[in-house]
Amino acid sequence: MLEMHRGEIQPRQDDVEPLRVGGVVYLNARPLIWALPSLCPWARISFDVPSRLASQLAAKELDVAIVPAIEAFRSSDYVVLSDACIAAADFARSVVLFSRVPLEKVRTLAVDAASRTSAAVSRILLAEKYGVFPEVRELPLGDDPASLDCDAILMIGDRAMTVKRPPLPHVHDLAAEWCSWTGLPLVFAVWVAHSPERDWSHVARIFAAARDRGLAALDIIARKAAADLGLSYTLCYEYLARDLHFTMGPKEHESLDLFGRLAAKYGFVPANGRLRVIN
Repeated sequence: MLEMHRGEIQPRQDDVEPLRVGGVVYLNARPLIWALPSLCPWARISFDVPSRLASQLAAKELDVAIVPAIEAFRSSDYVVLSDACIAAADFARSVVLFSRVPLEKVRTLAVDAASRTSAAVSRILLAEKYGVFPEVRELPLGDDPASLDCDAILMIGDRAMTVKRPPLPHVHDLAAEWCSWTGLPLVFAVWVAHSPERDWSHVARIFAAARDRGLAALDIIARKAAADLGLSYTLCYEYLARDLHFTMGPKEHESLDLFGRLAAKYGFVPANGRLRVIN
């Protein structure tokens, strides 16, 4: 299906069937997608928040998408494509748990409607680390978080980064909480596709190459994001270059294994779910 030429991945003429690709609309996914149109011109890329992309992938409205990592455990029909990911090994800035009380006293939790992995991680941490099992509500997209009467509110993505004033006084970075508790990075999102019997290896190579090109263009991406989001260039660049990382290695796989087991323990995913990764 593909020919390799001078280090580039080149489509052949029989590579003409459009690939329906879902891209996360947030800044944290831009390094994964920035070069994709040039490397995969037969892709038809649509953008949405993570939870909606997960629903579209499940409904087979997309062939492949960047989705919350928890989705990879939900179906044996799913495969993870490439070692490209969105992850953090400490503070992530864009996944924040705000609370009006110490976390061990949280009784009500509102989770961002765009979130699935972080929603599960917040509930796992509250249960395992703090021994609390709060009533969970949804923070709808577009709603003012300050209007909610909850002990804690989870916000993700650009929404969390651009909030003008914290809706609650205590601010907890969810990635930092996970990392301090497990000693492992937190993997937020991965490329997931349907049909494990299909040969996805060529697409996986494209996604890895797109990631590498995106990382080489962080200056350009950060400048565009700063203008789009009304944030400083320095904040956008440091967020992409320092706070996040975009490659899965042994520690990320170990973290995903632990997360999958804990998500199954609390009934968020089927028991004995296992990731299949195609590089």
